[in-house]
Amino acid sequence: MQHRAPRNAPGRHRRTIPLHSHRAPREPITEKSRYAVAAALVAGVGVTGVAAATDGTAPASAVARANSQASAAPSPGVTSSPSAPTSAAPTTATTVAASAAGAVRPAMSGVTEAAAAAVASSVAPGAEAAGQPFVAQRRKVKPLPQWVHPMPEGAVTSCFGQRWGRLHAGVDLAAPTGTPIRAVGKGVVVSAGPAEGYGNAVLIDHGNGYLTHYGHMSVITATVGQRVEAGDHIGAEGSTGHSTGPHLHFEVHAGSYQNPIEPTRWMHEHGVDITSCASFED
Repeated sequence: MQHRAPRNAPGRHRRTIPLHSHRAPREPITEKSRYAVAAALVAGVGVTGVAAATDGTAPASAVARANSQASAAPSPGVTSSPSAPTSAAPTTATTVAASAAGAVRPAMSGVTEAAAAAVASSVAPGAEAAGQPFVAQRRKVKPLPQWVHPMPEGAVTSCFGQRWGRLHAGVDLAAPTGTPIRAVGKGVVVSAGPAEGYGNAVLIDHGNGYLTHYGHMSVITATVGQRVEAGDHIGAEGSTGHSTGPHLHFEVHAGSYQNPIEPTRWMHEHGVDITSCASFED
């Protein structure tokens, strides 16, 4: 009879079976790149994005296989619960895109930033949401008036007509001494200086058959031959010449000097009203 040692007897050599064995991963390392490829395809990155995401390690056949497996293979680490609603569970494409975002974004950062800079330079703020291209808007420039009031601060003290047995050939506008006087329209200064009873006076030819005359100035700032525009400062209000107080004596002459016409009607026809003389309303 053969004697055998008990199974648990000391000294018996037993073959030890390891509890855990080290096995190679079921999926090769390149499978990770397949998920990046699938994420790039789902996100619509394009061929350039796929090449950048995989660093050129995934062949064309791997791209096709990853695309076909995207709808069937679940993402690593994602489990679905039978009791969970279908709408709440993330789709495979969404999960793969999210898991591969970290790998795709660094590779695509240069391209994305360059494209974003190009778009930002051609699209106005807020226009990208509406899908409208940026169009530079020209600022509207308000046209300058052709005719202006000679001294809007002045109050009318005397109108055109007979006064003290003689023709008062203009309209008087009273204001404190030194109030600015303006050219009523563009033209050329043909006279600037003392003019008998008008004191310091300026005469402007507007080139349209009419001249304007400004009298009793305290200061003249315009010079003979100077071209002026409507609103240009030509002097200051005063009381020089035959005057009983500081005011501007303003006249309009038709054709040539010494042919005065009613000034407020003429100014009204040119869009400027000098109030308190109602002759233009007749």
